[in-house]
Amino acid sequence: SEKIKIDLRLPESFPDKSIPPLLFTSFIENAFKHGISYQKPSFIDIEFICQDQSLEFKIKNSNFKRDTEDYSSGIGIENSRKRLELIYGQNYDLNINENENEYFLQLNIPL
Repeated sequence: SEKIKIDLRLPESFPDKSIPPLLFTSFIENAFKHGISYQKPSFIDIEFICQDQSLEFKIKNSNFKRDTEDYSSGIGIENSRKRLELIYGQNYDLNINENENEYFLQLNIPL
C-alpha cells in the first residue's frame, strides 16, 4: 500500500563475524504485526550500525492500538530477552520505548 513506508539502512560492509541465527526475527515480525495499518499512514524504519566490537540494531514503527483480543501477550519479546541472556549473559543492551504513536527498540550486541 502507498500508505506504508518501509526504510532499511545497512552499513556498506559488515565485519566478518558470526551472529546467532534469527536473532532479529521476532523484533521485525512485531513491527509488521503491530506497526502496519492499511487505513492510516504507517512506517517501519530498520537500521543496523556496525561499530568496532558491536552491532547496533534499531527498529522504529508506527504504533496502532489493537483490541485486547488481537493484541499478543508479549511472549515474543520476552522469549527474545531470555535468548539474549542465554547467549550474551549481561553483555548486551535492549531498550524499548513506546508511546501512543511510535514503538522503538534498540539492541546492542558484541561481535
